[in-house]
Amino acid sequence: MKGYNVLLVILCISCQVSNTTPEKYKYKTTVSSVLYSNHKNILTDSIRLYIDEKRKAYYPKENDSLTEIVIDTIVYSPNRDRAAFFVITKNSNDKLLSKGSKDEFHYDAHCFIALFDSINFKNVNWLSAHNLTNYTTHQKTSERIREIYFKNFKGSQGIFKYNLDDVRFWKDINVWGNVLKYQEIFEDDK
Repeated sequence: MKGYNVLLVILCISCQVSNTTPEKYKYKTTVSSVLYSNHKNILTDSIRLYIDEKRKAYYPKENDSLTEIVIDTIVYSPNRDRAAFFVITKNSNDKLLSKGSKDEFHYDAHCFIALFDSINFKNVNWLSAHNLTNYTTHQKTSERIREIYFKNFKGSQGIFKYNLDDVRFWKDINVWGNVLKYQEIFEDDK
């Protein structure tokens, strides 16, 4: 019976193998705090526009002019020409279908990817692989969205080969091929 228990423990441990990014591929790109702050402001304005127009992740009626927007994290590509960022929104629970209290709030989180030059974002796309809804605190929402994209994104939907904190993510054609294709279409329209 002891042998059986040891085997069961080994099997349980092997089932919990993490998808975390190997240290040699971990994301290390940084930008100045001034640029990071400017980008947070620009991206907040972009998300506000999406909410106002009910576009991308913000089509539900609960998102309106009272929706609070926080750009939680921005991750830059090694060449600093692409970015991924997490957006956390806060809404009153009275906007839910079940009509909760207007004095209580819930938090949702989404991931977006973007192309940009040194100042302007050329294209912002919703990376709709994983989204969070109806979390009760900003802190839990932030922790969970980071966990999903930094530790468990690899293998998502059978498409993504790398976690978001993996430098190889930025060259993955499954992610960026469509973004670049759409960017060419937008540039042709100018």
